[in-house]
Amino acid sequence: MSIMANKKAQYGAPTGSYGESLIPLVLILILGIFIAGKLGYIQLNSLPVVGSLFPAPYINVIVIGHASPQLEYYLKSENYRVAGINYMGYVPQEAVVPGTLNKFDIIILQGSTICDRTARRTITDRVKAGGKLMVIGDACTRVNDDPNALGWDIGIGLLGDVMPVTYGGVLMHEATGQSRIYAEGKFRIIAPDHPMFNGIKNSQFSGTLTNVYPTANANVLAYIETYMGKPTSPATFGILESQGFLSGKTIYFAFDPGTQTGREMLQNTLLYLKGAKG
Repeated sequence: MSIMANKKAQYGAPTGSYGESLIPLVLILILGIFIAGKLGYIQLNSLPVVGSLFPAPYINVIVIGHASPQLEYYLKSENYRVAGINYMGYVPQEAVVPGTLNKFDIIILQGSTICDRTARRTITDRVKAGGKLMVIGDACTRVNDDPNALGWDIGIGLLGDVMPVTYGGVLMHEATGQSRIYAEGKFRIIAPDHPMFNGIKNSQFSGTLTNVYPTANANVLAYIETYMGKPTSPATFGILESQGFLSGKTIYFAFDPGTQTGREMLQNTLLYLKGAKG
């Protein structure tokens, strides 16, 4: 008996010290995951119960050209930041070369009619690789090496490949008629169940429109019904999106969404674009 007692005393009975030693390691691991989630290195916002403690992953947005004052005001707002929209400023089209757009989720074209062929191809390649594009008005409808050329489908394998519209008043890439019009009337939604229009209703419209026509891969989302004092009012295409691409997506606005449809619809559009395909 004394020999057995001595052996127990020598080696000791199980005390749970191994399990206790793991507790600090587990706590450190949990703390590390929590901090990584808070900083956005890992996505935990979709977890049940605790997901609300973590921020949504940021959507990196860049403007090529120059955003209108109201559009930029929305992009910089606290509401957009809380929604996970990270506005990273604007760049001139001359700075757009292969590789410069890889870190951006959404590219917005506004404020510059000229985009050289290098910028056009870089933007197009990004969309074809899964990037998302928003085009406003007549942005990027001209090239710097041909003053007579007009439209997005200038060149082969360039912007025309990913645009849901063609430029109005153009024949064989040269202007033949009026491509911009002033309209007063109604903004009318065709696709009320589309995520872009969550909480949005038909409304009054007064402003400048770019005249466009849908391409074969276009889905018309909204139009502008203008008042001309006639029983049948003419309508102009307002918002269209591409469809049929494998991963990228383009949404086209014939007007400035910053000045016409307000903060909520622009935010809806950016959040929709981030996860949209085709």
